[in-house]
Amino acid sequence: MRHHGITINGIGAVTGDLTPAADAIRAGHYSAQQAQRNHQESVAVAPECTGPELATRAGRQALHGFHRRLDLHLHATIHDPGIDFWSPNCFVADQLGLDTTMTLAVNGMSNSMVAGLELATNVLKGQSGHAALLTAGDTFHTPLFDRWQTDPGITYGDAGAAVLLTRDTRADTVAELISTASCTQPQLEGLHRGNTGWYNGNTYRPPIQLRQRKAHWLATHDGPGRLEALNTAAVSTVVKQALYDAEIELDDLCYLLCPHYGAPLTHRHCLAPLGIPEERSSAFLARRYGHMGACDHIVDLHHLLTRRLVTAGDHIALLGIGVGMTWTAAILRITN
Repeated sequence: MRHHGITINGIGAVTGDLTPAADAIRAGHYSAQQAQRNHQESVAVAPECTGPELATRAGRQALHGFHRRLDLHLHATIHDPGIDFWSPNCFVADQLGLDTTMTLAVNGMSNSMVAGLELATNVLKGQSGHAALLTAGDTFHTPLFDRWQTDPGITYGDAGAAVLLTRDTRADTVAELISTASCTQPQLEGLHRGNTGWYNGNTYRPPIQLRQRKAHWLATHDGPGRLEALNTAAVSTVVKQALYDAEIELDDLCYLLCPHYGAPLTHRHCLAPLGIPEERSSAFLARRYGHMGACDHIVDLHHLLTRRLVTAGDHIALLGIGVGMTWTAAILRITN
């Protein structure tokens, strides 16, 4: 889907302090073999924070200097909002003092922010001068979630992220959203459910064990081959469609920002399907921060912008992949 006149006018990113993988190895939480295999150097840890609090801090950065009404606020906290039966999106909106028509929670899991760009853009189309704020924030704390061991091939970091979208062409725009494309394969939802029983009101929540859930599903669904094939097809489909709609080629991309998996998964699930070398990806940031839920892509974009690793005219692709499974690609052109 080609977009016209949709710009990013603000961006925010907040991460936890970096905890070296070597510290986790010494404490017995992680193995040297896993660190070497995944190329994991450290992860971001915010022990005293919740996801909505980190999202609020990122939102303040994105809204700096912005004083207009918002048409929409979308918020994602994919793991633990801090309190059950509660509205983290309204908490973030209230903390930010938003003047908005609507605030909603979105749950595309790790694809929430990239897919949210497409959702928000469709709301803003035809509404010149209007704006939408997207926020996300997650923390992965024990005992419910072991950031080092719960998910094979992935370590998890804590972060908040925010992006302000407008139908605006002001001089202070950060980037232009050129195109997006999405697809879904809901028959893969069982990959993250496995044979786990329904809780049905049980107040006890055992520690999350994605390793066991995935192993059970793969053992009963012809192993990893089917998953690999579906993912390869989906990644190729959304990225190629977004590139086609943006009227550029794969070689025109300066960076591919993809989920912060460990090195083997990043290569198999993101880079190999497209034939993109690691040096044109965000793998170097994945090694530093870990997988920060829905925040990865915006933290990456913030890093590239603030370190001046991209300049006006550069094209960047965001590749979102979410549990369920869903895939979204977004093509940005840096403007400032």
